[in-house]
Amino acid sequence: MAVTMPLCDSAAGSSPWLDDARVRDWVAFHTLRRNNGPQSLIEGLPDMVETVDQLRNRERIEALIKAERRANKALDRWFDERFISNYTIDDLAANPAGSIGRLLHDHMVALGLTLELLPQRHADPSWAPASDLDYYTLRSGQTHDFDHLIGECGFDAIGEVFPAGLRTANLFAHVSPELAGELMTTTMFVTFPWAMRTMLHYPQIWPVVWDNFTHGYEVGSKSPNLFIVRWEELMHLTPSQVRAELGVKGFTGPRDNRAASLVFGEGREIF
Repeated sequence: MAVTMPLCDSAAGSSPWLDDARVRDWVAFHTLRRNNGPQSLIEGLPDMVETVDQLRNRERIEALIKAERRANKALDRWFDERFISNYTIDDLAANPAGSIGRLLHDHMVALGLTLELLPQRHADPSWAPASDLDYYTLRSGQTHDFDHLIGECGFDAIGEVFPAGLRTANLFAHVSPELAGELMTTTMFVTFPWAMRTMLHYPQIWPVVWDNFTHGYEVGSKSPNLFIVRWEELMHLTPSQVRAELGVKGFTGPRDNRAASLVFGEGREIF
């Protein structure tokens, strides 16, 4: 059961994130707990996403996006087009062996996953994002798995760390730091607590976790704007071919994180 600690007088009102009991509970739970219970790595994520949506200053974020669009023609065009994926699992299967499309297909089939290109709360196929922020959020979810694939880091628990580093650096390299910080909020709440949890409970895999994050950060900081890529046009290519096609820099080789993920999961695979 979550326990809400009282705030000291000097802290109250210093931050809407600190003032919200839901956020405090999330941060405390996901930074301090072990991975030996029935909870998944993203236990409570839908509620956290809703909380972030309620607390963030959407008007300010939209203004920051508009400022970026005025300065960046490629970004402006990306928002104008608002391309949304609609491929199927069969479409993925049609790609050649070793391609990012087939690799994604094989991963999903192996785990019995269902392809969900729209958030569950927007499962109506006629739904379309109403704002630039909503579109960015939707498209980030649709393309997240491709960050795994070009990083060749696997889809296990520790394999999630490379994409976090990649997206962090790529945003800060291609938009203002103010906007990058706003767009990273949900990712920060989801994956950054793993660093503290690792240091507290699984220090033997800390070098692996840090290597994945810094490797992703190196790739993201040196590469072109990856979050506006239309990955659907590249699904027939292998990860190395995609990196060459996009001009990805800083990649030093695949990572096999399965052993570290088992440590993180205390002997079991957790997602």
